[in-house]
Amino acid sequence: MDTLKDHLETLLTSPESSVLEFKHAHGGFPGSFWETYSAFANTNGGVIIFGVKEKKDEYLIDPIDDDLAEKLLKIFWRQVRNKDVVNLCLMSNDDIVVSKFEDKNIIIFNVPRAPVTDRPIYVGKDPLSGCFRRGHEGDYRCTPSEVRQMFADANIYVPADSRLLENYGLDDIDIETLNQYRQRMSVANPDHVWLSLDNKRLLQKLGGYRIDRKTGNEGLTVAGLLMFGKWDSIKDVDGMPNYGVDYREYTETSERWSHRIFTDGSWEGNLFQFFYKVLPRLQSSIDTPFRLEHNTRIDQKNAHKSIREALVNCIIHAVYGTNVRIVINKFPDKIVFSNPGLMLVSKQQFFSGGQSVCRNQALQRMFSLIGAGDQAGSGGDVIMQGWREENFRTPYIEESVRPDIVELILPLESVLSEKTRGELLKRFGYKINKLDHNAIIILALALYDNITNEKLQYVIDIHRADITYILRGLCREGFLVSEGIGRGTCYKLTSTMSNSNIIIDSDERSEAKDKAKDKVKDKVKDKVKDKVKDKVKDGSLRDKDKVINEIKVYCSVWRKSSDMARHVGKTQQYLSRSIIPEMLKKDMLIREFPDVPNHPAQRYKVSPQG
Repeated sequence: MDTLKDHLETLLTSPESSVLEFKHAHGGFPGSFWETYSAFANTNGGVIIFGVKEKKDEYLIDPIDDDLAEKLLKIFWRQVRNKDVVNLCLMSNDDIVVSKFEDKNIIIFNVPRAPVTDRPIYVGKDPLSGCFRRGHEGDYRCTPSEVRQMFADANIYVPADSRLLENYGLDDIDIETLNQYRQRMSVANPDHVWLSLDNKRLLQKLGGYRIDRKTGNEGLTVAGLLMFGKWDSIKDVDGMPNYGVDYREYTETSERWSHRIFTDGSWEGNLFQFFYKVLPRLQSSIDTPFRLEHNTRIDQKNAHKSIREALVNCIIHAVYGTNVRIVINKFPDKIVFSNPGLMLVSKQQFFSGGQSVCRNQALQRMFSLIGAGDQAGSGGDVIMQGWREENFRTPYIEESVRPDIVELILPLESVLSEKTRGELLKRFGYKINKLDHNAIIILALALYDNITNEKLQYVIDIHRADITYILRGLCREGFLVSEGIGRGTCYKLTSTMSNSNIIIDSDERSEAKDKAKDKVKDKVKDKVKDKVKDKVKDGSLRDKDKVINEIKVYCSVWRKSSDMARHVGKTQQYLSRSIIPEMLKKDMLIREFPDVPNHPAQRYKVSPQG
């Protein structure tokens, strides 16, 4: 018979989310279910399971008999439709799976991510006190400001940047910026009828100037001020005093940025000026081609468009007015676009493209008319296309809360560079030569980051079931190990380096003979290692020491905990709970913000004595 984990693996093939929550149901329907239901719905969806408990990474049956199972389901359907319990039912019969294991019942509730127009999902009648979201530590109650932001995002018919600013008019516009915009627009759309309009009418068409039909008041909108405004007008207390944008470049060896563009008052600081100051520096990360097409020089690749699209997305999807600003960091190995706010569509929807829910629609229109971004979708598909063509590692998104921040990361490292091939050969030897192309791509990605089936769907153009087949084969062959269950299963490279696998071809046979004695010795060493490993479980002192040593080398410069986790192949939660506190306590690491341990931009570096 299958193990309980195998059984759950089969049942969890449909959920989109990797988040699992186990609930005890012996004493009746757990009241905490609805807090988790709210948290999952307001974040990225998730799975709640009755009848199973997790203990030290093992899954154990938590018995539910037939009578209790039927009772629990009746209570669920009665309460989920009761607005005194929860404000909205998101689930159908297809979202609930009841299965038998060892004559006991397992009940799986697949809670979907709520559409942005339906959020917030809250418990009871008061959204300000009954709204929850999911964080690293589990469910947490939302603050009133977080709830208000969800209500604002839900009202997509009244974009955030359309708000009329009282007592703001054309005198607050930087005319030079607006003239530069006209020039860009005339190049991208030379026959557009709006080009003949005066400044006020053009701003009205763009959504930068508005007349309130109810009151008759008129003036600049948030979009108009941010895109074209003067610095003093933007930062005025009646404008957007918390507004700020920041661009930083780092070199291989620099702990501090080597070049910076930020709103310091020495230039107008509006979004248009920021965009065109930053874009060329970002695009310089990609080699510029030289080719002729119909006697016209083509000096951009699709990867240049990807960077432009990523920058536009960062700007048009940001929440303005908070204390968090747009920050773009260009490192030698990646570009990180960071903006305040959370995503309005799922990550899968973003990268697939075709679905656009924009927080700032006027800004989106302004950029599209100068050939920067379009209104056909999220832009994620454009980003993916350019990165695939360059053979770079797959872009990915990270979301963090309190404060709410979305980070889009564009790696600048090739999936199959000579360095990557060398690392795979060093680790696995000649066995790599027996793998097909897709399997090698998967291992190459796993060198730099833990991988999931969902991430691979953006890289390998085959069905997710075929990807699962390849992943399980790589696990059986000892290339990968898996953690978790269902579609949330995470895969990483095995930690053991293969010293006995020597790469042998026709030109190396004589050399291989000379190394025969060494191979015998290596086999003896490997046997000794295997015996030790049989006694040492994952997460043991040996594994912990190895992780600590890797971090000490990696953190020769400032690093975020998420980057550290990817580098050592562990979860961020594991590092935050078990590794980083110990290294801080032993003075192996220091914080960049020592007085604010939970600072959202917190980074770590090896201490001088470490």
